[in-house]
Amino acid sequence: MVVRGEEAYKLAKEAKRTSDLLITPYNDMLVRTICSEIRTLRSQADQTIKVIKEDSGKGLPSDSNKLSFVMIQHLAVNRDKRVLFAYHYQRANKLREISWNVGMQSNNQRELKRCLSPVEQQFLIDYGQLVNSYKQSFLELDIGGNGGVGLDPPVDVFIEVRVMIDAGEISTEYGVLNLSKGNQFYARRTEVESLVKAGYLKQI
Repeated sequence: MVVRGEEAYKLAKEAKRTSDLLITPYNDMLVRTICSEIRTLRSQADQTIKVIKEDSGKGLPSDSNKLSFVMIQHLAVNRDKRVLFAYHYQRANKLREISWNVGMQSNNQRELKRCLSPVEQQFLIDYGQLVNSYKQSFLELDIGGNGGVGLDPPVDVFIEVRVMIDAGEISTEYGVLNLSKGNQFYARRTEVESLVKAGYLKQI
């Protein structure tokens, strides 16, 4: 016999256990079982409310046991719904992360699809198209994905770098940088980020 709320508890534990993983197989069976339980709980509550109304129409006093039963069913439904919302919200956030940082061009695309429900697969396609469309407007900027720096804001205005490749002197808005191999110096992040990405400099 399945204890009321047991399946929701299992799904909540699964969500917590896999929170650090990129994505895990969609637990369709558990989700369907919880949805079925919600429908059963609501049906039982509705039937009880109907009886309460009929008793009230006959002038009978309210039955506190029936009222308590309806309240318990209502709380159980809300608990199950909250677990379902949390589970799907966590997965939706992971799919957004995939769209920004990995994308559908990853080598694990086939394995990724096997982990998703049909609705999630469509969401990933549609959201990925929005992300790609947005990125096309900022081709000169690195806004995430494929090893890029991404959307995380810089921690420091100035960073310490070491010259890895000789490139002579480079004029910047705030002065001249001497890029002789082995040199180390502090510079504005915005001035040297492109040189770091190109391999001329290394942040230390």
